[in-house]
Amino acid sequence: MKPRILGALFVALAFAVGATAAQGGSRVLTTTNISNDGPADNGDNEVDIAINSTNPQNMIAGWNDYGVGNSCGVGWTNDGGKTWHTDWLRGMTPAGGNPTYDFGAGDPSVGFLNDGKAVFTCNAWSNKKPTAIFVTTSTNGGQTWAPAQIVTSAETKAGNLDHPMMTIDHYNNRALIAYTAWSGLQANSFALVSDSTGTSWSGPYRIAADYKSNAPDVFDESLAGAPDGTIYSTSGIWQHVNEWSEQAVVVSQLRPGETAFTHSVKVRDLVPAPITLPGETWRTSMQGSIRVDAAGTVYELTGDYVSGYLHLYLAKSTDHGASFPTQLQLTSGSRDQVMPWMSVTPAGRIDTVYYDYDESTGLMNADYGQIAPGGTAMSQTVLQGGINGDSQSPRGPGHSAFMGDYIGGRLPGEPRGDCLDGQRSALAGRLVGHPQALGPGAAVPPHFGGGAAARARPRWAAWGWS
Repeated sequence: MKPRILGALFVALAFAVGATAAQGGSRVLTTTNISNDGPADNGDNEVDIAINSTNPQNMIAGWNDYGVGNSCGVGWTNDGGKTWHTDWLRGMTPAGGNPTYDFGAGDPSVGFLNDGKAVFTCNAWSNKKPTAIFVTTSTNGGQTWAPAQIVTSAETKAGNLDHPMMTIDHYNNRALIAYTAWSGLQANSFALVSDSTGTSWSGPYRIAADYKSNAPDVFDESLAGAPDGTIYSTSGIWQHVNEWSEQAVVVSQLRPGETAFTHSVKVRDLVPAPITLPGETWRTSMQGSIRVDAAGTVYELTGDYVSGYLHLYLAKSTDHGASFPTQLQLTSGSRDQVMPWMSVTPAGRIDTVYYDYDESTGLMNADYGQIAPGGTAMSQTVLQGGINGDSQSPRGPGHSAFMGDYIGGRLPGEPRGDCLDGQRSALAGRLVGHPQALGPGAAVPPHFGGGAAARARPRWAAWGWS
């Protein structure tokens, strides 16, 4: 849910990943301010970004915007991310002509269908508790948007909708939305599936409908399409309300012609991470992500606190999700990997993005990881260092800093929105404070963002690297 906070954070990263990445490294070239829509206390957070595969110079970003629209902010570029045009989406909040959803709108996701049509989802809430998920589309690279349409809604708290997550199934040219409905007693999650235009939707389809456990909350879900038309989901199972994070991760399937996600398999039991790690005040997350390559291999990435630190674990299935015998521990040591997100190319290369948190300093890096097709070891590249999450503005008096609930990316292989090709990628981050002295195109020091000057006078905005 969109929190009431001030400030913003860094967002889309574009960087070269061709031969360099295949050899274990990546190059960050330039930095660009994406959402510099002012004023300085107009928070831009939970940013998402997508690249148009029919026109790689065209990208679209979305974020929670706390300006006059109190809606989802949107930016677009036609020069590969060097310059950005910003606005906010109408039709969902009072400022945008919809008086019902007076609490605001946020939790954006954006992606491109195979023909270059953009699809944007945004969650809207009311102070009296009706909630809705809206979808709008653009045929000109984000410059203008069709009237927003409600694809699902709930009129009372008993069905409060939250945490929508859209992915694009490029194998079958459709958009997929996963979301959670909170009843006040239990959380269940559902999926919506679009046609090839992104304007007609089927569902809802209940996720992990056949999974039985001790009063589980099914949350932290994401979706992935497979070449054979199956849609896979990964879900966090929250079994005890006094625990912050999931205690297990489950993969389910919606096969062609079916009406619910079943065939559920528990991939692994998890030790939940605490709501805040040592030395931090912002809440953490270990949400899983799921992808499928062209051969039908299913990949699931999640965090696990079993070692006393939050490390990354990758599971693979070569029998169409019936079992996950391959379980790889990707990270180790005394740092925590927070909010991981994964992309898988059709050929099976795995790309990840996550925060790498140092408990001894209270600072973290934004890291990019890559695993070669069929590989078992992950290379790691620091994209941004010295990030101080506690310098993010709180949600209000007495509240703690808030970084968002997840981190996403646009890597070759399409993690949440779209992909470009093997030579360029984009990542969506959640939080980096940049001093105002740096402007578009400025060089980024290796550990920019964590020094005393940054803590004293942070400038929150959405930034891109290309």
